[in-house]
Amino acid sequence: MPGDVAGLTAVADLPRPPQEPDPQECCQRGCDPCILDYYDRAMERWETRVRALGHDPAEVLAAHRGMTPGG
Repeated sequence: MPGDVAGLTAVADLPRPPQEPDPQECCQRGCDPCILDYYDRAMERWETRVRALGHDPAEVLAAHRGMTPGG
């Protein structure tokens, strides 16, 4: 069944998205990489993992945030 990989069907069973840093956590000194770069990379890895499990990352993210995609 699509979206059912190794019994993972509920959003709660899927990997949680990385926590987005607060904008104030960036020191604005031009660090390379910046904490925001680490977050972007973590999100890319999370999205890849969620897709590999047969789910749409936008839908899963929205469900974790308690809303619908795009709204």
